[in-house]
Amino acid sequence: MNNEMKFEKNGLLIPNGALEELGLVGISLSAWLGQDHILLMPQEMTAEQLLHALEGLSRASVELLGVLQEACRMPCAADCERDMEDVPQVPDSIRPLLMLSGCCPSALAQLLEEGDIVYAAE
Repeated sequence: MNNEMKFEKNGLLIPNGALEELGLVGISLSAWLGQDHILLMPQEMTAEQLLHALEGLSRASVELLGVLQEACRMPCAADCERDMEDVPQVPDSIRPLLMLSGCCPSALAQLLEEGDIVYAAE
């Protein structure tokens, strides 16, 4: 499902089959647009739907954090020459999470400097 969407000249196209599979046919969607991501959700949700959305976001966060951990894992974790504060591209709100997860600030800084691709959707 993740790769079925595509951009066309008039915007983003999501096949009806994908929407049907998720029970989203005929439902108004809202989009949260952020730097490097788009989040589509029903414009109105019940408490149960909201719980499903939160669970999906949690799974996505865990997967993305795992990818970053794998890319930034280095043996220096405890004795790294840099702190996350030394990497200005890291948002303040996720610095503690990255440090607790063992992400090496030096390795992350190098990935950021080189612009390496660390995630590719399957």
